[in-house]
Amino acid sequence: MSGALPLPAANVMSTTTYGDFNVYSLDLLAQCQAAGDPRCIPSSVPIASNAGFTKTQLVILTGESGNPQTTNQPEPLPNGSPADNAFASPSGAQSSTFLMGVGNEPSPTFTGDRTGHWDITISTLRTMLGSHDLVFIFDNAQQGSAVNQWLQLWAQAEILTSAGVSQACFEFGSDGKGCHTPIAPSGPGVPNSYVGVYTDYCVDKTSGVAFALGTGTSTFCAANNGYYVNGNIGSANADNAAFSQGLNDFIFAGSTDGSWILSLDVRTANNNGSAETLWICTECDVSTARSRRSLDSLFWVLAACVVVRPTARQERFRAQREGSCGSLFAFVRRPLSRRSRS
Repeated sequence: MSGALPLPAANVMSTTTYGDFNVYSLDLLAQCQAAGDPRCIPSSVPIASNAGFTKTQLVILTGESGNPQTTNQPEPLPNGSPADNAFASPSGAQSSTFLMGVGNEPSPTFTGDRTGHWDITISTLRTMLGSHDLVFIFDNAQQGSAVNQWLQLWAQAEILTSAGVSQACFEFGSDGKGCHTPIAPSGPGVPNSYVGVYTDYCVDKTSGVAFALGTGTSTFCAANNGYYVNGNIGSANADNAAFSQGLNDFIFAGSTDGSWILSLDVRTANNNGSAETLWICTECDVSTARSRRSLDSLFWVLAACVVVRPTARQERFRAQREGSCGSLFAFVRRPLSRRSRS
């Protein structure tokens, strides 16, 4: 990767929220940015997902014929680094489910390394990321777009001391935040704690609401003021990025010791295609600072709307001012997570 990869701040158009993570559709970002929508700017897409590129990244999960396509040592990390190589991701023909630690524990072993998890020391991760944010990139290799063909995905990121004492936990799932024991899917259309990775859908260009999940087409979406999102744009480019502000802040906090461990547990179900790939982006930046500045500005504007009363001289402007405040309150009531409509 040459140069930083920017991602926009989380908002109703750019992301969907699952547990502690905001998830970007890179296909959607490309279209939304091309249309000039500021909610999708800045973004740099597409992101390559071939083995030649991912060998320069911190790879968590990847595979071809049940074998990792890349290791993390000696590239991008030096041999002997306290960080795991990639887990082998199965194709659907090999297994419809994937659980870390079921006979496929990667090397090496180091202090704090846990069986059944992808682990890396905080100091190693910080060195690899430098000034960039902790962003996960995912390439979906599923086949088909019907509800019973969607990949089901769950993940957990836990911070532990080298002695294994938990310090914090962040979860990607459908049933809350923090550490949970996930409920495995009970069928192709019943993901339970997992998230259904839906494809072929529309996103309303105004509200950011997703609709026609699994049945969307470019013609139908365009006729209904929507972007058509494939959600599985092929093996050459990645499909999604995921970011947790809480996890990112914890990783870079001065109180987080460099010897502590970032320990990941990733699980999939309903696999039916080729092997999925998941990695940590080494040069991604999320526009959270801009988002915080916007929220600060919004706070003061809202305070003015609530507290300030017009003087007699300002009375003639009251209707116009109250109209603006009404629009602001309508905006802040909109949820961050994207809701689907049937």
